Amino acid sequence: MKTASEPSILKAPRIISLALIMTFALSVQAQQATTASSDLSDPDQQLQQRIKELETKVKQLEDKPASPALAPPTAPEPQPTVDAPVVNEVAPRLHLNVFGDVGAQGYNHIPDTFLFGSLDLFMTARISDKVSTLAEVLFIADNTNAITPDVERLLLTYRQNDYFVASIGRYHAWVGYYNTAFNYGEFLETTTDRPFMYVFDDQGGVLPMQDVGLNFTGKIPSGKLGLNYVVELGNGRAWGLNAEPTQNNQDANNSKSINGGLFIRPQTISGLQMGFSVRHDNLTIPGPGVAETIATIHVVYINSNWEILNEGMFVSHVEPTGPTFNTTGFYTQFSRAFHAYRPYFRYQYFNAPSDDPVYAFASPNDYAPPTVNGFVGRVNGPSVGIRYDFTAHSAIKFQYDRISERDLPTVNGLTAQIAFTF
Repeated sequence: MKTASEPSILKAPRIISLALIMTFALSVQAQQATTASSDLSDPDQQLQQRIKELETKVKQLEDKPASPALAPPTAPEPQPTVDAPVVNEVAPRLHLNVFGDVGAQGYNHIPDTFLFGSLDLFMTARISDKVSTLAEVLFIADNTNAITPDVERLLLTYRQNDYFVASIGRYHAWVGYYNTAFNYGEFLETTTDRPFMYVFDDQGGVLPMQDVGLNFTGKIPSGKLGLNYVVELGNGRAWGLNAEPTQNNQDANNSKSINGGLFIRPQTISGLQMGFSVRHDNLTIPGPGVAETIATIHVVYINSNWEILNEGMFVSHVEPTGPTFNTTGFYTQFSRAFHAYRPYFRYQYFNAPSDDPVYAFASPNDYAPPTVNGFVGRVNGPSVGIRYDFTAHSAIKFQYDRISERDLPTVNGLTAQIAFTF
């Protein structure tokens, strides 16, 4: 019996030990599995979080407006072939403007007629940074119906700065505003003609419109006042039968004309200009010489819509041993633009003594404007008209004049003019 019970007792601890070992092994295995499962779940969560982040970014990109696709680079266009410049190197720096006018006219004291007005060649060129030139050649028909050339201006100008500009040659005298603001090109003028006091002196005018000599202009430091000066020294003019008013090549005496003026262009009122000028000259005429003093004053306002011109003149002629002869004159002109249409009105007045020693001499070859029959006397009256710019470079004008003259019948007339530039 003892022999049989020993093996059973010995087997029990072994079985218990084996059970414990198996239990521990299973526990370890379960713990490892749990750890492994936990280790595997971390990458899944990270991946899911990454996927969510990517989905969020994709949604943000989808919500943004699509940017335009970049155009593929294009090949540069071939440059046009440029011909070699001509041998004459003056042409590239020469600027040429051409003005012309034609028309028709009917006055109650002269026959009705068609008109060849003028052909004006206006040229400018810059020779260097400080030196430039200006030339103006005019072709106009005189009262004999001959068309003759006339050099209106020829100037060489040196510009040091805004405060000093010097010119030499034949120039438009700075006697008032109108003469230097408008050249002979009728396209630049609102009216069909110049005010009587500014008619060119070689065509019946009463003031010296051109001179040959030196001209100095520039600004005077004055802040917003915009003060400018003008000083001129020239040959002056001659007067008499068949005399050329502008002494182009030979002065008739040693006396020179001296002219000076001031004007302002205030910055606070754009388009406004006010000024005056005083000119003195000793004229050589048949008989005793005459001392001539001319004073002018102007107030003008010009912008894109309005044009208001007002000018006055006073001329004094004094003989060495004789009396003083005074001549007065003025004009006022205003217009208003309505798109391409510009109606205008002008009233002018001129009064010279009948025995004035200068204006009493009139050349038979001189052209008397249709608004006046002679140099002396009183001339006054209104002009009304309208200008229509039917292109950017051409305009048609219609003007009615009613002019009263001392001891003469009233003059009525109508002028139609087409003025252009190219």
